[in-house]
Amino acid sequence: MHPVTKMRSPILEIRPLFPAVEQAEGRICSMATTGHCDAVLVAEVFVQFADGTVPRWLVCGDWLTRHPDAVEHIKTHGFAEPRSDRPAAVRAR
Repeated sequence: MHPVTKMRSPILEIRPLFPAVEQAEGRICSMATTGHCDAVLVAEVFVQFADGTVPRWLVCGDWLTRHPDAVEHIKTHGFAEPRSDRPAAVRAR
C-alpha cells in the first residue's frame, strides 16, 4: 500500500486508462515514492503545482481507491474523459 500523505497540489483531473497498462521502465506508478509497486496502472492524474505547471502522473488502483484526496476528487468531480489532450480546467494561481 502506498503512503497516505496530504497532497500539496490540487488534483485537476483523474482520467481512467483504457486498457490498464503494466508498469515498465519509464512507465511506473508515480505514487510509489517509498517501497515497490508492481500493480497495473489504471489512471492518469493531473495536478497543478504552485508554479502553474500541470504534471501527468500514472497511478495504480491501490492509490486511486485508498488515498483520501483521490477518493474525494472522484466523489466530487468523477472521472474525466480518458485520453483527452489536457486538463479541461486549469486553476488560476
